[in-house]
Amino acid sequence: MSGIEKRITAERWFNEYFTRGNLDVLDELTTPDFLYHSRNGDNTREKMKDFMSWYRSVFQDDEWVIDDLIEQGNKLVVRYTGWMTYKGGWFNITSENQRVKETGIMIFTFEDGKVKELWCENSDAAILYELGALTKNTHKVF
Repeated sequence: MSGIEKRITAERWFNEYFTRGNLDVLDELTTPDFLYHSRNGDNTREKMKDFMSWYRSVFQDDEWVIDDLIEQGNKLVVRYTGWMTYKGGWFNITSENQRVKETGIMIFTFEDGKVKELWCENSDAAILYELGALTKNTHKVF
């Protein structure tokens, strides 16, 4: 799989899966035994679809930018920035239609032209802070 093909896959991940909430695109982009490695354990393609259904109800009007791509062998590392509008439904945080920013890094592992595994580190704590769910001025920011 070429670097260009990997980049197109990453772009489709952000444009079709995240922005549009197209769940069917995961069937096209991932292997049947795809795993997303999260801090809470491994998740299947179906769990990722469940997540996106929830996410689309909580955040809307997404805009995503791929800031950096680093390719090595069968892996593609993507550093990204996203902006979205919070509509409510995350913990007990009330919605004021706040615009929030997420940053993160994803590591895609490819097999036979599809995503076999994915790791993601993102700025959920920063989003909670922006929404007022974390008390301000209680810690140093570096």
